[in-house]
Amino acid sequence: MAVETTTNRAGDALAESLDQGYTLPGAWYTDPDVFARERDHIFRRAWQYVGLAEQVTRPGDFFTVRLGAVPVVVLRDEQGALRAFVNVCRHRGSELVLAERGQRATLQCHYHAWTYNLDGSLRAAPGMKDEPGFDRAAFPLISLPVETWGPFIFVNPDRHAAPLASVLGELPALVAATGLDLAGLKRRVRRTYEIAANWKAVVDNYLECYHCPVAHPSFCDLIDVNDYVVTEYDHFSTQTGALKASAVAGKSNHHPYDTSGGVREGFYAYLWPNFTINIYPGPGNVSLNLFLPLAVDRTLAVYDYCFADAVSDEQVRDFVTFIDQVQEEDIVLCESVQRGLGSGYFQRGKLMLSRERGLRHFQRLVLRHLR
Repeated sequence: MAVETTTNRAGDALAESLDQGYTLPGAWYTDPDVFARERDHIFRRAWQYVGLAEQVTRPGDFFTVRLGAVPVVVLRDEQGALRAFVNVCRHRGSELVLAERGQRATLQCHYHAWTYNLDGSLRAAPGMKDEPGFDRAAFPLISLPVETWGPFIFVNPDRHAAPLASVLGELPALVAATGLDLAGLKRRVRRTYEIAANWKAVVDNYLECYHCPVAHPSFCDLIDVNDYVVTEYDHFSTQTGALKASAVAGKSNHHPYDTSGGVREGFYAYLWPNFTINIYPGPGNVSLNLFLPLAVDRTLAVYDYCFADAVSDEQVRDFVTFIDQVQEEDIVLCESVQRGLGSGYFQRGKLMLSRERGLRHFQRLVLRHLR
């Protein structure tokens, strides 16, 4: 039986219980009907991080992504403009570009060779001269809103979406206040993991550090989790944690990597629905997390590690090793949660709001978008 997620008295009662610190129902993490509704009501309607501007610097550079069920190709056109298109051929509906990334003068479908210009217009279709009245202008690729925040590219499958700024709000100013120079960052490492857990379970885990003293000893050697602040905004939340006084500058027993220079505290921001930016103490150490829903019980986690030029290769290795350990510890936790949720014996949980307010903020957003 499908879980009810529409506006009704039960929805009002659920909203009230979330305010009191109770969690979403366990079945919302295991029911395929809820997952299908999320793809339609969340991932077809939200601004989502897709990649970095450095991936498309020249005309013809492209990469492909999926936003829920929507395949997308992002590219730089011949005039240097950034564009995003639904990655579906207008002829018979096949995915147009199969490669993950590359450089092309045109986009040609692998099925029947319909060929599109980089502005999305149809350039040629085999046999079109033999079709009376065939109008190339009637079959362009479907364009999607695409915008940038610093080096970050965002796309929205909703062609009538409000501007990206309406979702970002104060976040760019808060990031700038950390002392991090976004423009100076470059990606040096990417990690991907398929996690056997619902995407919401993965986001839930990210949004609280209540578990950190138990599960992440190396993180707690670096960041003072007793001096940890969670702040809620409309479409995002932030977590800040001071660098531990016991951790002296430079790599040491208390430091898994060199934290000297630049940013002096941890700043972690979650942006609805599935993107995070994690700024660590040091000259310019950032990890980006993207949580892509694959199925009701599977999530693809993409971790991009970005650094300032001043960060040496050795420092990159130390930092990535440190964060990899934290991520791998989190995967164990998320998969354990999913197994427990699937047992049929978990109905609702009760949050410790002094430590888990960011998690409640996220679950309120989920309910808001599914009602």
